[in-house]
Amino acid sequence: MDYKGWYDIDTPEREFRSLTAVRFAAAMGPPGNGRNSVSNRYIRHFNTVYVEPFADESLKYIFSTVMDWLFISKPTPAFPQPVQGMKDQIVSNTIVIYKEAMLKFRPTPAKSHYCFNLRDVSKIFQGIAKSSGKAIVKEGDLIKLWAHECLRVF
Repeated sequence: MDYKGWYDIDTPEREFRSLTAVRFAAAMGPPGNGRNSVSNRYIRHFNTVYVEPFADESLKYIFSTVMDWLFISKPTPAFPQPVQGMKDQIVSNTIVIYKEAMLKFRPTPAKSHYCFNLRDVSKIFQGIAKSSGKAIVKEGDLIKLWAHECLRVF
């Protein structure tokens, strides 16, 4: 990047390939948890922006909205009222399990797949969204489905 191009090592001549009118964009998570750090020599080419992780209240609002959509979008047959009333507990407990999984299951070289993010939380709600009011007729059915999705994801 400093010399506005790279040498093409795949050709026998090792020709220098100039780059013009190119902009680079990159994104990364903070170092740690299996992610490598980047040298200051390389980072100086970029503007660094830090995004604060979501607060628990924001997560509850986002996923409560997802659950509201689930209950509204599948009106035939509708989910029973007691099942719909469990929305807040399902969302709160999912966030608690997500936080606990991040603390207890730390990535190691042997288990680098223990890097959890909000995509994993959304997979739980995607699994629940594939159900219907015909399959979930009482609170216990929703709890079983939710527990299954949590075990599957985490």
